[in-house]
Amino acid sequence: MTESRRPRLVPTGNCFCGCGGEAEIGRWFVAGHDITAAAALRAVQGESLPQRLVRAGYGPDRSVVQEAVEQAGWVRCAGCAYAGAPAGLAAHQRSGGCTGVPPEPRSDQDGTPTPDQDAPPAGPPPGERRPRRPGTAQDTGPVRAANGPAQGLLLPGSGDPFWKQVPLPLRHTLATAAYRLVTPEQPVLREKGNRGVRYALRAAGNKRMTGRHWHALLTAPRESFGSARSERADQVFTVLGEVVAQYVAPALAQRPADGTAGPAADPAPPSPG
Repeated sequence: MTESRRPRLVPTGNCFCGCGGEAEIGRWFVAGHDITAAAALRAVQGESLPQRLVRAGYGPDRSVVQEAVEQAGWVRCAGCAYAGAPAGLAAHQRSGGCTGVPPEPRSDQDGTPTPDQDAPPAGPPPGERRPRRPGTAQDTGPVRAANGPAQGLLLPGSGDPFWKQVPLPLRHTLATAAYRLVTPEQPVLREKGNRGVRYALRAAGNKRMTGRHWHALLTAPRESFGSARSERADQVFTVLGEVVAQYVAPALAQRPADGTAGPAADPAPPSPG
């Protein structure tokens, strides 16, 4: 019995989404139509991406990206979480969103390397506790949001456990939107005054958010994320608004007035969109 094989396809010059447009030489789709065709196919088949992944044998316990790296010639970027075909990696690095170089250990302003996080901290004598100093890198203290999705709220200090309790679905949604915004990176994010937002978005995309990162994103105005016409910037700002509406504002309202973050001030503005 002859084994069934996939038909060999070649670009014909016509867009494979069926729109009737002409694709560039060697390409299957008009620019952007591959994404539209994939979404339309999912709608017609009535099967979500998680369902297709599970049917193919992938999911939380088996990474389809790692399989592509090991079996399909994909490569990982040394400087961030990006993975893709070699040509895609080259384009990713040319775009300026990533240098492809592993990040170096951070240094203090005087050039002294920051101690390894795994190294035991130098602490006070046994039996004594070192008080946390407000305003240090570990805890910047409560911050009143003058702008951004959390405008009007008094946000807990960056070292407050409050930030570790942001619901996982919101974290995942933000990670996806933030990764798209920095891959490739929006030009406005490379401006000197936007460094905090830029680093916070990278941390969100890598799911390594800290309280300082939340402060940077929730207090940044919309224009800090990209141009007014940027859909990716809109998506990030919308997700941050959902974080405020679904977690930050309700959680602050339930805190006692003498809590470390203080009472919630003005109600959170409605999320954009």
